[in-house]
Amino acid sequence: MTSMCKRVLHYFALLMLLLGSGSAIARSYDDIIESGHMTIAVYNNFPPYSFMENDEPKGVDVEIAKKIAESFGVKLEFMWMNADESVEDDMRHAIWKGHIITRKKADLMMRIPYDRKYSYGIDGYGLPRNELVAMFGPYHRERWTLLNDTNKTNNIETIAIYQYEKVAVETDSLPSFFLGGAIGGRIQKNIIHTTDTFEALDLLATGEVAAIAGMESQVEWGLQTNPNLTDELKAKLQLTSTALAGMTIRAWDIGMAVHTDFRQLAYAVEDVIAPMVQGDEMDKIFKQYGLTFEPSSYYAPEQPLH
Repeated sequence: MTSMCKRVLHYFALLMLLLGSGSAIARSYDDIIESGHMTIAVYNNFPPYSFMENDEPKGVDVEIAKKIAESFGVKLEFMWMNADESVEDDMRHAIWKGHIITRKKADLMMRIPYDRKYSYGIDGYGLPRNELVAMFGPYHRERWTLLNDTNKTNNIETIAIYQYEKVAVETDSLPSFFLGGAIGGRIQKNIIHTTDTFEALDLLATGEVAAIAGMESQVEWGLQTNPNLTDELKAKLQLTSTALAGMTIRAWDIGMAVHTDFRQLAYAVEDVIAPMVQGDEMDKIFKQYGLTFEPSSYYAPEQPLH
């Protein structure tokens, strides 16, 4: 099949998906205000960002979603979603195609990696990869970090120490790939793969590993909530990003997404988010969960010209 034929087939496949999703088309800002309710998609069981506690939605993204709905003067409904194989899959299910069974869609989706190159990327057919969604409003800068037991690592902050000490990291994460290929692969034998950062913290608490690598917010949350981490051990733990300095992506902005047809909604949400980031409201939300807030580079103050 020629390249042109593939592009034509891909185009018609997208067209059929759009035509077939008629009853589940995302709503405009005006429709949301008129209806009096808003549906916001958050990830299921994903602390400290979005999770259930005593039958109540909790987490940073949940609190931000509440602020958005409150500013709009509408009732908030959550669409809880499980992470699929890629962000594109998640946005397809939440924003423009809908749930595979119910076809239900959200008006807004939280926790989308915000990167202009990614947003306007081209797929293998030469077509826009994300043409059906608009990504915007980065409200937080997330980063990879490493938590080590200085009693085992002797305050050595380079990855060379993990040739001799074990390190736990979530399977298929960027730190996992980085550490596995570092120093000619000599660390690989000491990498313990886990289902998530919190399982890695369990191994650190029991002394099975000397360090863990993960997202900073999740590591900070785990330090507060893991019952097996004693105060004595916590006093010996050190957070550092020095050892991960060789990673191609060490930090990234987190934003939101809406259906591309409803950018007015995105602008309205940005009007809520911007003052939260630039003031102290976003910082207070993160502190509420014991986390460090780092503003995204998008809202960084402009440097004066010299």
